[in-house]
Amino acid sequence: MVGQMRGRETAISGAESIIPSFSGHWTVSISFFIHNEEARLEWQAFLAQMEGGIGTTLVPVTLPYRPRNARGGRASVTEVPEFSTFEHWSFVNDARASIMVKTDAPLRATDIELTLTDSLGLRPGHSLSIGERFHRVQRSWDDGAKIRIQPPLRAGAAAGSIVETDNPVCKMRFASEGEGEVDFSLSEIDRPTVKFREAF
Repeated sequence: MVGQMRGRETAISGAESIIPSFSGHWTVSISFFIHNEEARLEWQAFLAQMEGGIGTTLVPVTLPYRPRNARGGRASVTEVPEFSTFEHWSFVNDARASIMVKTDAPLRATDIELTLTDSLGLRPGHSLSIGERFHRVQRSWDDGAKIRIQPPLRAGAAAGSIVETDNPVCKMRFASEGEGEVDFSLSEIDRPTVKFREAF
């Protein structure tokens, strides 16, 4: 999460004033190895469909600690179909309806009521996505059935919307036009680095 404040001002007395920007957004940097013909072609196809900074994709956010199910165990991470199409490209996951929005939450809402059907609730620090938008929990109460999230909702969430905690995603685009391009060589292995920025 970057861009949450415009800066800080210090008065003669030494008192500090923080100026919020209200335009915080997610960024992601990914580095990985590509080591065979199929992977190289698949990566080139991904780059072609992303069209520099034009296309968007749902970037998966892999987290070590996820909310527990009602039995106290951890839900298994759903298999990810390889490169399913979104607007241009996607890492789409199947959603499990273990947590849902209980009452309509308007645009920019930060406090959300939840219906827990197969979950022990959310704790501060847990992450989630509602639709295409990624959030993290600042506070929770009522045994995790009410939460405060960061950032505020990017779009209104209707009652019954699935709160994805097993495989959260964030709608993003490349941070710059040349992201992920690799130098072709006789080497069998490439290691691209890609930076994404939240798409609005």
